[in-house]
Amino acid sequence: MGADMTSAVVSPNDGRTFAHWRPDAPADAEQQLQHLAPKRRGLAGNCQLRRQILAGCIGGLQSARSELATLVVREVGKKPGEADAEIDYAISFLDHCRVLLDSVEFEQTVAPGRSVTDVGLGGAFLICPFNDPVAGLTRKIAPAIAAGCPVIVKPSSLAMLCARAMFRAFRQAGVGNEVQLLATGDPELAGRVLRHDEIDIVSFTGSTNVGRELATACAASGKKAVTELGGNCPFTVFSDANVNHAVRDLLERKLKAAGQACSSVNRVFVEEGIYLAFRERLLECVEAVTAGPSDLDVDLGPVRTREATDALVDVVFRVRDDGERLLTPEPQKVRNDSPFVFPLTVVESNDNSFFDRYETFGPLLSIRPFSRREELLARLSRERHALAAYFYTGAPDSLQPHLGGIRFGSIGINSTAIQGAAVPTGGFRDAGIGREGGIWGMREFLTTVNCMLGT
Repeated sequence: MGADMTSAVVSPNDGRTFAHWRPDAPADAEQQLQHLAPKRRGLAGNCQLRRQILAGCIGGLQSARSELATLVVREVGKKPGEADAEIDYAISFLDHCRVLLDSVEFEQTVAPGRSVTDVGLGGAFLICPFNDPVAGLTRKIAPAIAAGCPVIVKPSSLAMLCARAMFRAFRQAGVGNEVQLLATGDPELAGRVLRHDEIDIVSFTGSTNVGRELATACAASGKKAVTELGGNCPFTVFSDANVNHAVRDLLERKLKAAGQACSSVNRVFVEEGIYLAFRERLLECVEAVTAGPSDLDVDLGPVRTREATDALVDVVFRVRDDGERLLTPEPQKVRNDSPFVFPLTVVESNDNSFFDRYETFGPLLSIRPFSRREELLARLSRERHALAAYFYTGAPDSLQPHLGGIRFGSIGINSTAIQGAAVPTGGFRDAGIGREGGIWGMREFLTTVNCMLGT
């Protein structure tokens, strides 16, 4: 899409265009790139400036809270409560990194005359997803600025209004060009920015295929890549678990953001002894779930795009043709000028399920029984999209010793509350490289200078 054209913004709540945005031109991107070197020098060794920038971002979000929450609902389709909570979540990343700057020792004397200093890697290109249209940006901006890296942020085209409102608030709060927004959906322009000499690190959240291409491009030009990619997250329920507790947490996690999160539950494995009881309870609760436009009082809001909604319907048809059993009413494709609603759909899967190879980025859920714990744990240890895993049991102390071989970036035992500004998130293998959150997220943007002072 050229810079002389505008992109329509379609609300998932009614399927109608309600706004347009104009993309930045290549000259705009070049101007942003020219700011990186002087801003990098200004941030180097200046923790007070970094604190001021983070504080300005916090103040901007606080002042624009109402506008941003409204846009999150209308543009992305989150429910009002989720949208309001996201502003707090976004602020938490900025605040945590601001506080970190009071305790991190960036310079250490390791021997007489020798010091090692942690320094920012350089200019950072941050490529962000739509599903957390505010927090998804600050979870990258905050550690980069804390480390001393100026940033160019490329938000998803599906959340551009949220990003632009967010950056207007930053500017009104006095945040300068240490934090810049690149408004584009053009992969060629994004590639030119990525390859530029002033970009030293790229942080990307998105699909595994795109993440691999990006990491290859970074390697070819000597840049660091931090990637958070797909997650085909399992939810395991052992026979000694509290069924009501497990079902409650499962639905709460799956309904959030209409299941459009890498850490959402995709597959449920239930031990045979309680499988029928669990399935019955789950289906009772699913039947009570209300779905519709997120600006109404519903449990489940819409999927972000018509194409994604229809793709989920195609998956249901495919797995049904593969012999898997549909346990809930058959979903329908979206009609014109209708909300992009996909009802919470449950499929009873077989051992060689399409769900084991496909990340259901939406309110589509696979369940199946298992008989031997050892075999299930061995299976999970071989997972490729190893981002997050959840386990429900009445004896967590006895389970933990068996999780040593389960290489997932985050593990929840009797809880799905695995994320937060102070803790790392990320995965193994096809789920990505590196971590976001906490001191671990900041370290991704740091490298070292070893200095020896002779006599």
